[in-house]
Amino acid sequence: MNDLSDKDLIRVRRRFLDIIKSFYIENPDAERMSRWRGFFAALIKERVNPIMDTAVKELDRLLTDIKLDGIQDEYYELFTNPFGEHLAKTTLSYYVDGHEFGQTLVHFRSFLREADLVKKDNIDESEDSVVFMLDVLATLIDEEKDDPDNARTRQTELLSEYLDPLTVHFSQAMKRNEKARFYEACTKFLAGYIDLEKGLIAPL
Repeated sequence: MNDLSDKDLIRVRRRFLDIIKSFYIENPDAERMSRWRGFFAALIKERVNPIMDTAVKELDRLLTDIKLDGIQDEYYELFTNPFGEHLAKTTLSYYVDGHEFGQTLVHFRSFLREADLVKKDNIDESEDSVVFMLDVLATLIDEEKDDPDNARTRQTELLSEYLDPLTVHFSQAMKRNEKARFYEACTKFLAGYIDLEKGLIAPL
């Protein structure tokens, strides 16, 4: 990725984030599954980093082996079923504070205010959730076009203080969750991508 122009790098990073967000934002349909298949079939030819490369191979295989209704059932059990025993928590407060809407969320809301970022009315996710944090990262990547230094500073804080710790906890939880098969691989891909992002901003 370091060989890309700034404009192309922004475009590629946004593409990766859009794919990752699409895993978790809602139960998939046939169109989304087809998009995933095309994305990973193309990416399997590339070498990015060991974590991501392993996840890409696994996702490419699973998208062939598992039918759409199987992925939909898994999504329901992990992210929707309020009475299920395998519901996966996606917020940093849950893992750090032991409950939703904890002090960690308060701190993250302060970060959002300082970065002049406002939660959109049509977003139901808590601000310290995986989907919302990925959306914040995407916004900060877009802001590189106008103020690269400030945007990268904010990205560094987001990754180190919030998104990377959440990814670690979330990945461990999915690994332990016996219902997670396809979505465990999705979370491995997320972890690989966050590792890539940390490498991009490390020298700055």
